[in-house]
Parts: sequence; structure tokens; C-alpha cells
Amino acid sequence: MSEFNRESTLHAQLKQLYAGTGGHIEVPVESYICDCRTGYGELIEIQTGSFGPLKYKLQQIAQNYQVKIVHPIIRNRFIETYSADKILLRKRQSPRKGNSWDLFKALIYAPELVLNTNISLELVALDITETRIEDGNGSWHRKGISLDDKKLFALHETWVLHYPDDYEDFIPFTIEETFTIRDFFNRCKDIRTAKKPISEQVFSKPTKEPLTYSTAQKAIYVLHRIGILERIGKKGNSYLYRKKQ
Repeated sequence: MSEFNRESTLHAQLKQLYAGTGGHIEVPVESYICDCRTGYGELIEIQTGSFGPLKYKLQQIAQNYQVKIVHPIIRNRFIETYSADKILLRKRQSPRKGNSWDLFKALIYAPELVLNTNISLELVALDITETRIEDGNGSWHRKGISLDDKKLFALHETWVLHYPDDYEDFIPFTIEETFTIRDFFNRCKDIRTAKKPISEQVFSKPTKEPLTYSTAQKAIYVLHRIGILERIGKKGNSYLYRKKQ
């Protein structure tokens, strides 16, 4: 499946998992196809990337149905590289680890989905095996190695976000009353370096997870759009925010 031109095994596995006993996959709903429907009628969409492509579809379906978006957070990635004739050449674990902040990289393109009471979001932490083919046809930054497939290796915990207020967990308790994006980023960094996480669970303390400044910008944008934060002015060239009263 070079460069993922068809559905990955991971996506198919998650559809079967979330459909569960008595559920169905590839379910026609109105003029759309949903990934799966559980035995008790809940519609599920598995989305590994941006929520932008789902925005219009889910807004239409959610007029008459309850829909859950399942967004995988890849905690650990085990990479297997094969020759063109499928001989395993090497295996390694990627140093890159996903965390709950990754949600905002996808949600920034459709924050309004959070405001729809018929749409909920579930983050699922998992480990995957990613297979690659050393065939010379892949992108230049992987030196011609093609992406072949992704498969589920292990499941960890889940975190369901039903309402906008659930996103307040991303705001540090010790944040100042008013703050800029830089203040927010620095406060999260201080929390992370001052005390190690008390649990290996991915979603137990999101503010203790690694955060880049770019992702902090996306998080503040989304939290503002869904009504958790409000702008109250500027400090120099930066907007000032506070939790909405």
C-alpha cells in the first residue's frame, strides 16, 4: 500500500473494534458513509488526520444523529523496513511520541464541531507498527523509502470529550488570570519540568505532556473559538486571554 493510497490496516482494525459486537462498518447514513455504527446505534468516524475534511459531512449527519469522532494518538511507533521483495531489513522504535496536545493539530481546522451537542470526541492512545518498503519510490526526506502500512500494536486508555467545558483540562491550574500564548506555553513548560508525571497514562495530566510553541498557538486558537477563553486586550503585539467568565 505505497504511501497509504488505500485504507490502512490500522483504520480497518479500529473500525472493527469500535463497531463491536452487533455493530456494522461502512454504514450508509443520509447521503454519506460512516465508518461504523455500534450495536446500540452510535455512529463512529475514525479520523487520524485533520478534522477539516469531516466538517461539512458531520454537521449534516449530526442534525439527526449522535456521532463520535475517534482520534488516535500514537504513543509509540515501531518502524519495520522491508526490501522490495518483502525481506525484513531492520526494526526500530521511533523517538517521536504523540500526546493529547496533538488533538489541536487536527481540531484547528474544524473547532466548531466541538460546539455541536450531537458530536463527541474520543482520543484513543495506542502503539502502532509502521511498515516501510525500501523501493526507491518514497519521498526524498525518507531517502526513497515508501510508507507501506500501519497496524495496531497495543491499545492504551481513552478520553472522551463531550462538551466544550471538558477542554478546560488543557489549561494549567496555576496560569495567571490573564495571559498571552507565550505565557501559556511557558507555564506548561514549567509544570512539565518541575514535576514528573505521576502516571504513565497519556491523558491523566495533559498539561504535563510535551508542548511545542506552534501547538500552543493552535490550542489557544481552538480554546478561544469554542468559548473557553476570551480575548480581553493586548500586551504589546500579543493578545491577552483569560478563562471566559
